[in-house]
Amino acid sequence: MNKELDKKIDLALSKKNVSINKKSVDKTFLSTLSRVATELVAGLIIGTGLGLLIDNWLETKPLFLIIFFFLGAFAGIYNLWRQLSGNGLKIGYFDKGKKN
Repeated sequence: MNKELDKKIDLALSKKNVSINKKSVDKTFLSTLSRVATELVAGLIIGTGLGLLIDNWLETKPLFLIIFFFLGAFAGIYNLWRQLSGNGLKIGYFDKGKKN
């Protein structure tokens, strides 16, 4: 049965001209790298923007900018950890009945 399955897989791959080579690994690496940069920058931009808005509203110039900058950096790093480790992406991640 395994030989039949292998033949079918090889036939399907040959029809689609799909090949597994080094370029597909490079694309995956570049995709991950761009996602890392996006997560970090998005957290920093949103945190800084919220800090500036609150500072202008309450007229407390650097206070909330600094606080929300660090909160945005923390959120970006936390999202990176979740994406790269795969934690927090599964259904039932915060299941209280499950012991880790």
